[in-house]
Amino acid sequence: AVSNALEKYRLDYERQRASDEMNLLFNTIDEVFFSQDLVTSKLIQISPACEQVFGYSAAEIMADPDIGDKIVHPEDKQLQEESFQKIYSGDISMAQYRIIHKDKSIRWIESKLVPGLNAAGKVVRLNGVARDITERKNTEEQIYQNHIQLQEASETQAAILNALPPSIALLNEHCKIMAVNQSWKKAALINNLGIPNYGVGYSYLAIAEKAIGVDRASWSKIEKGIKDVIAGTKRGFSAEYVTHLSTEKKYFQVLVAPLADHKQKGAVVLHIDVTDQKLAEASLVQSEANLRSIFENTDQAIVLLDTNFNIVSFNTNASVLSVRNFHKKLKVGKKGILYFPNERKSRVKEMIAHVMNHQMVSYETIYDLADGSVEWYEVKWVGVVNEKNETIGIILTLKNITDKKIADIERDKITADLVQRNKDLEQFTYIVSHNLRAPVANILGLSNLLNDVDACEDESQEVLKALSNSVTSLDKVILDLNNILQVSQEVNDKVEQVSLPDLVEEIRSGISQMMDKNRVTLTYDFSEVGEILTLKTYLYSIFQNLIINSIKYRRADTDPVISIKSKLNTHRVCIFFDDNSKGIDLAKYGPHIFGLYKRFDTSVEGKGMGLFMVKKQVESLGGSISVKSELNKGTEFKVELPKSQGKVFDK
Repeated sequence: AVSNALEKYRLDYERQRASDEMNLLFNTIDEVFFSQDLVTSKLIQISPACEQVFGYSAAEIMADPDIGDKIVHPEDKQLQEESFQKIYSGDISMAQYRIIHKDKSIRWIESKLVPGLNAAGKVVRLNGVARDITERKNTEEQIYQNHIQLQEASETQAAILNALPPSIALLNEHCKIMAVNQSWKKAALINNLGIPNYGVGYSYLAIAEKAIGVDRASWSKIEKGIKDVIAGTKRGFSAEYVTHLSTEKKYFQVLVAPLADHKQKGAVVLHIDVTDQKLAEASLVQSEANLRSIFENTDQAIVLLDTNFNIVSFNTNASVLSVRNFHKKLKVGKKGILYFPNERKSRVKEMIAHVMNHQMVSYETIYDLADGSVEWYEVKWVGVVNEKNETIGIILTLKNITDKKIADIERDKITADLVQRNKDLEQFTYIVSHNLRAPVANILGLSNLLNDVDACEDESQEVLKALSNSVTSLDKVILDLNNILQVSQEVNDKVEQVSLPDLVEEIRSGISQMMDKNRVTLTYDFSEVGEILTLKTYLYSIFQNLIINSIKYRRADTDPVISIKSKLNTHRVCIFFDDNSKGIDLAKYGPHIFGLYKRFDTSVEGKGMGLFMVKKQVESLGGSISVKSELNKGTEFKVELPKSQGKVFDK
């Protein structure tokens, strides 16, 4: 009995120890072990590792019978359901599917389900194990993507090789061909080499030696170059050779470069057909020889360039022009774009693109010379084409048209003078018909009254006074006419370099009393343009009239503020006169603001001559005047004059 008791105790102890070890394993292993009663659909147990794998504790999972719907990824629920259904057949089920971890991350799970049978052989329970295989799946995906990329790279490499026009062969360190492109295959057929697989796996040197029409000297040079590149004694090799086929002569360039593969030595060999280029170069050289005599017997500057805009040839006129205008000597082989100022380079590139597209470009341009004068040129860009209508070069010509432009300017000036004289005549007619008519009529009427001998002395005195007033008015009109005509006559006066700051200070000094009385603030900024070559008397009159005008039409509640500023716009000088005067209603008076005897503010004394004279003097200098104004805010007059009015009066 004691022996049986001891045996029972030992067996119970062993069972307890085995149970404890199993529980320890159950609680510490990374895989999730679980059991489910299929009759009641209740989870019997689940190991603590579920919290690491699923993010939910065992208590949370046991308490929520629907938690499986939350955990399994919606797109993989079908996989999980199929695995679950399989155990009812008594089979062990394996599945891989995605879950949504409690932290919202997506993870991969591998599960194994084992069916449990009752005494009747019916499946009433399942025992399962699940493990996190996310890292493994990511690795598999990376391997798959790498495989795809390698496959795509291989296909891309083959596509690139086949798309390239040169015949290309990849050689290993023993000069055996590893791969070729379509151009190589075509060349192999033309040469009728009769080598299987277009030579892949065969010696490149042996194949090339049998090629048709290559002279021995050229081949020996090429063979040595290939061996040097593969051996690493040369970083690259290039040579040209000629092939003489049955009916034609072709030129080729061979390029050899080391394989960009650190694992093995080898070389890339390219055979480029440069026949068209060679013929084009020969044609261009011949054309240059034919044109040389024409180049040196024309009044144009001519430069020949290739399609890369390198200088091929030029004539003496072009050489002289380049040194004088660009201070650079033309050199064969140099880039033509380097001879143009930076501000013109983008425009030149546009014109080259047009010429390469079979368009002729023609325009006029102007160059400022060191002595202050300018020269005009007619510029043409013309493409040189071969018999295939392909552009193989560019001709640039420059023709000096300065005399023509001066003649055009003179013609335009004469036309403008004729138009202005016609306007003057119309204005003169207007003055005679309107302004002289009234005083003359008054004088005639008063003269008739004086002839009346019966008039008393008082009446005679009154008539004489009225007669005197009419004569005075007539005299003013005649003086105005004289001033207007004098503007046209003074154009022939000598021009001089006029300092704008000195001119303003001279005017300030002359009207200092008026400025002090009206508390005028006058400022100027001539930093951009400080001097003009012009008629000083005209410029003085223009400045003085505009300054006085700003003072006369000041606002009653504000001291006059006048600012004058100069700006350079291409070849014209812009002078801005800004003030804070009453302003002008341009909508109402704009068309008549520079008219003769036009006055828009009768509160200030005047005859309506000032702005008329300003406009006439500005136009006589070859310029123009415009106005911007806003009532009770101020006025801006803009005077535009040629940069050097001396050219306006040269002829």
